[in-house]
Parts: sequence; structure tokens; C-alpha cells
Amino acid sequence: VRCHMGDAKLAVETGVDGLDLVIGTSELLREHSHGKDMSQIVASAIVRFSSEDSFRSDLVDLLSPYKAVDAIGVDRVGIADKVGCAQPRQSKLMHIQSHNHTGCALANSFVALEAVATHVDTSVLGIGERNGITPLGGLMARMIVSDHEYVTGKHKIRKLKEIEDYVTAAVQV
Repeated sequence: VRCHMGDAKLAVETGVDGLDLVIGTSELLREHSHGKDMSQIVASAIVRFSSEDSFRSDLVDLLSPYKAVDAIGVDRVGIADKVGCAQPRQSKLMHIQSHNHTGCALANSFVALEAVATHVDTSVLGIGERNGITPLGGLMARMIVSDHEYVTGKHKIRKLKEIEDYVTAAVQV
């Protein structure tokens, strides 16, 4: 488990817009990953809060830190589907990170955007830990079908192939 203030300071120095500190809330991750109980998780939640392994967490346990961070006025909350077990209808959140273990990352992210999400974690080609996360190109393709003017007016879609080709060459896939 690594979450140190020095790491956060280094990230801020790079000019990022924000940091996403994720913590496991399921009983399995609390016991085998970071060893914190729910009260310790609640005490550590500041600014933006996301839980990890959320969709396997007990709902009562999961709601506890979200109620607490809502009461202290965090800017944004999210739920990370780190093991890819969420169903698309469960993905109606302000911020989502969907892993692709069951092939639903793109669907979960798009459903979340259709509902209320304002932020979706993506990566080029969907490359990420284990089975990857929502692929940027796939999400953009799905969004263009839904609202072509909005997407092409807001995003530099023409750069996407160049970025994907670069990453493909870099990781040799």
C-alpha cells in the first residue's frame, strides 16, 4: 500500500488538475490491502473521494464513507470498479473508473455519462492494470454517435489515431 504526501506533492508539481486517491472499501481489501477500518477510511477522505472494489462492498459499509464525505463537502465523489464486476445499470455516478474484466468498462462508462457522470477515467487503448479500463477511443466513438456536434466541438478527435498509434508502437501491441 502506497499513499504518501510526498507522492502527492510530486504529482502536483507536474501541473495536474487534481489527484485521485482511491481506497478499498470491501471487507477483503480492508483486511488484505490497507488494513483500515471504515472509520479510518472516513477520516482520510478529503476533497475528492472514491472507493475501490466498491461493487463488491456491502452497501451499508459503502454508504458510510459517502455520507460522511458529503457532510464535509467534498468536491466530487466516484466509485472505482477495480475488478470489473459492475453491471451497466449500476454505473450512474458522478465519476467512474470502470475496469474491463467482464467486458463492460465501455458500457458502464457510457451509461454513467448518460445518467449524471461528469468524469470518466479512460486510457489510450484501454491499457491499465489487470484487464484495463475504459478505452478512450471506444468511448469517443460511442459519444460521437450520441452527440456528434458536442464531441467534435469539445475534443480533438483527429489526434486520437495519432495517440493510439504512438502508444501501440511504444507497448508493441
